[in-house]
Amino acid sequence: MKASARRQSKRTATDKKPSGGNPHDRFARKTMSDPQIAADLLRYYTDPVIAKYINLDGLKPVPTQNFGKEFQELFKDIAFASHLMDKKGKAEVLIIAEHKSKPEPFVLLQLLVYLALSWYKRWNDVGRQQSKKFRLPVPILVVLYNGKEPWEDEPDIKSLVSPVPPELEPFIPQVRVLFIRLNQFDKQNLLGKPETQAVVESMIRATEGTFVAGLKSVFGHFEDLSLEGKILELLEDIVRYCNWVETVTPSEVDRAIANINSEKGDTEMSQSIKALIKKAFADRESYVAEGKAGSIIRFLDRRFQKVPKAIKDKVSAIKDINRLDELTDQAADCQSLAEFRKSLQ
Repeated sequence: MKASARRQSKRTATDKKPSGGNPHDRFARKTMSDPQIAADLLRYYTDPVIAKYINLDGLKPVPTQNFGKEFQELFKDIAFASHLMDKKGKAEVLIIAEHKSKPEPFVLLQLLVYLALSWYKRWNDVGRQQSKKFRLPVPILVVLYNGKEPWEDEPDIKSLVSPVPPELEPFIPQVRVLFIRLNQFDKQNLLGKPETQAVVESMIRATEGTFVAGLKSVFGHFEDLSLEGKILELLEDIVRYCNWVETVTPSEVDRAIANINSEKGDTEMSQSIKALIKKAFADRESYVAEGKAGSIIRFLDRRFQKVPKAIKDKVSAIKDINRLDELTDQAADCQSLAEFRKSLQ
């Protein structure tokens, strides 16, 4: 009983993670959907031929769910439209990217489904009326990977189907994917705009487990930027991301905050960053306390069926995590609600 209660009470901030995937996926979708950051990734972190032939300064976001009722559960992570940098500029390009935080051999199948449905929708909406002149957009498929596990083999259709004799191999479609392994890049020598460098370093550190320890380095990319608009929103996203992926003690947070001061002193930027960090990690402590209190109440409900509202309210109002740990033990050991009520006084 006692061990069971403790297991239920050991909730962390991850119990309150925002819906819609794990924190890595959410951060990648949010930040990489910015055309400027996406352009930097394609320009500096993939094959140079992409920047040579595709207008990366003209990326336009494409809806990530646009396949109709039959496929409403399908979401592309990130998608952009652009065109080739030819004289006419009429050759359309469709860029579809998937983020992964662990190896997924069938990610290529996902990308091909998104591509086929996007192509079909484009043809159905436009191509039927312009069948002679109509051409499908040039596809660029991207996998962005920042996981701990090694993922050596790039996605390939041949590896997804049953083995065939060499004579049949030409019948298996060949598709090349731009595979960006973020952990292969040096954190100290990142390319692109400061925002892009901060995002890439954040994702590398989140995978390494050095996010809090490296906050000074991450936020150093913003040193000469104006703290407003999209920059402020990105700072908040980075702090929120750090908050969800790395569990640290209050003293470690304090040390990270103390290290934020730049070589220029305690600037407006460093002060704002400190405030964001303090708020984010204070919120996490509140979430942990809320989770522990909820576990105690649920455990009492299971043991005694009907717990008075007064007891529930008293437990819910406690924010001291050590006190909540004590009450977890008492909830497991008490012989009656009256006995537990006395422990609340």
